[in-house]
Amino acid sequence: MVELEVQVLSDRREGLLAELGRAVVANGFSLIRQRLTQDSHGAWLTMIVRGPSEQRFALEETLGTHNRVLSFEASLSGEDAVATAVFAKSTPVAVHAPSPEPPPIIEPSATPSAAVMPDIERVEHILPKLAQDYPSIYPWLVSLENSVDDAVRESSLMLAGRRTGAWVYKRDYALGAKLGLSDAIKRIGVPALRQLADIEQQGVHVHILNSPLCTPGVQSGCKFYGGYLEGLLGASVTPKKVFVRHLSCRSTGAPHCSLEISH
Repeated sequence: MVELEVQVLSDRREGLLAELGRAVVANGFSLIRQRLTQDSHGAWLTMIVRGPSEQRFALEETLGTHNRVLSFEASLSGEDAVATAVFAKSTPVAVHAPSPEPPPIIEPSATPSAAVMPDIERVEHILPKLAQDYPSIYPWLVSLENSVDDAVRESSLMLAGRRTGAWVYKRDYALGAKLGLSDAIKRIGVPALRQLADIEQQGVHVHILNSPLCTPGVQSGCKFYGGYLEGLLGASVTPKKVFVRHLSCRSTGAPHCSLEISH
């Protein structure tokens, strides 16, 4: 188990604890204590939560893409807070949070493996660039690939994809009704992904043709597309969980990159 201190900024305090509390519980965490304050920037909610260490990334992703969250910081005992800014159509004004409570004590074994955790700071740095130039984002994705360690390259691409997909959903599709997976793929996933790449779709299978991120003989960049579809479709279906499996990649000699989408 692991304890996290999470500090969230929202534009208003009404219902904030209830909504984010549900997100915490949905990711397998328990809310230990909380503090809600208000200043000129908005409502600040500090939560101490406890849950499985392997779910930390999922919880941070959920909070980072929540429509009530303008920004948040998450930290373990003994490490610096990871600041997360939510995608916006314009670059948000930097704000400073009140001093947090002392960090909680956690079990030593709870620190997640660096090999599977993305470089969140690098991803967050690139997100405003992706929003500004979308859909012409490949130069920024290549820059991200080159700026992170090889061990976290794929997980960082996946996180960038999830954040981008969630942002595109909120920008273009959030007012629509919830859909089944098949309809969501056809009505949301396919047209959105076609802004980024030439694709073919057959049921739950999506083939990406001539991916700029997956040149033959170099490292695969398919994780971005998988994360993009998970972020895009996860917000549009009921229940809100979508998984993308990577079947083949052009970088390893396959004719195209193939993905399989499931609940």
